Amino acid sequence: MEPAWGLAGIVFVSCCLAAARSLDLSAESILQDHHECQANIRMRASPAPVLAYVTPWNSKGYEIAEQLSAKFTHVSPVWLQLRWDAAATSFSVTGQHDIDTGWMARVAQPNGTVRAKIVPRVIFELDQAGLRELLVKPKAAANLFLDICVKYGFDGLVVETWAQWAGSGLLMHTSFRKQAITALRQLSDLLHAAKAKHPLELILAVPPFVAANQGPELSTTDFHELRVFVDFFSLMTYDASSPAQPGPNAPWTWVKSNVQAVMSHGSHREGRKPEQVLLGLNFYGNNYVLPSGGRALLGHEYIELLKQYNPALIWDKRTKEHVFEYDKEGMHHEVYYPSLKSIQHRLDLAKKYGLGISIWEIGQGLDFFYDLL
Repeated sequence: MEPAWGLAGIVFVSCCLAAARSLDLSAESILQDHHECQANIRMRASPAPVLAYVTPWNSKGYEIAEQLSAKFTHVSPVWLQLRWDAAATSFSVTGQHDIDTGWMARVAQPNGTVRAKIVPRVIFELDQAGLRELLVKPKAAANLFLDICVKYGFDGLVVETWAQWAGSGLLMHTSFRKQAITALRQLSDLLHAAKAKHPLELILAVPPFVAANQGPELSTTDFHELRVFVDFFSLMTYDASSPAQPGPNAPWTWVKSNVQAVMSHGSHREGRKPEQVLLGLNFYGNNYVLPSGGRALLGHEYIELLKQYNPALIWDKRTKEHVFEYDKEGMHHEVYYPSLKSIQHRLDLAKKYGLGISIWEIGQGLDFFYDLL
């Protein structure tokens, strides 16, 4: 039974709690609170869609998806790969050994106001021969995906291939681009026709509209053509920095410029809603060794650094991210990791323009991050 003030009151109190936490951010406060999600776990703070990625190599993500399933509209376990078997002259979907139908049932079980949809990510790992077959016979791969969805009871798929095609320059070739869009459209048509009452969904993972450094971009032309048949876009607005170019993971001006690009491209016109675009949030950080070097940083590793060094956390007003520094064995480290404050800024931005969000990935974050969702 809910308290007298009702569900709306719980959301308000939870948001106030998270705001209070973020105002007094320190290593000590994070160590004290990070392991608790104190918000109502049976509902979300916003009606906008929330896609949560889960990876097999990070078991905590499985636990979070199960325990907090009502916080997410979509859960995407990173299970599948599309490959071309030259010997058998056919496509195959590998990674099926990772599929856990028992876990799926627990995540998809109604746990509040929404049932989370299970939409595994499939990445295209094709050599030149496989890519040629995909373009020439796209229905073969599409039928294979449909069979997999029906067999395991998936609610759709997250397809990750557009960023690779853009990054390799293939989309600059008109003929390739047309065939690639045709292949994705055929997949979408099959998924949408599979169930009359509840069509299966196609979510496309895409690079940002405005590239960070020299990375790939999603062009205006591609977006306008794809949005007609793609249900959601998982926009990769993270990884703006790297060991070769250390810095914030998702600097504010860059994230904001991508949101503004979404709106300027008219996603809200012609019956399409802004929430079709899911603004990417990173729940991982980076531990850089200056002047160059470093690696990704997970939540439990971040907590260990806070315990060991008790650093002063510095809020960068320009990038709207927290950072701290420390020295070890003569090497200077610079650590960027999301905070309640940095996440809230990005959630507010998405809410202001009506976008959804996608999280990479929930096993890498801290438990109290979910108070904000």
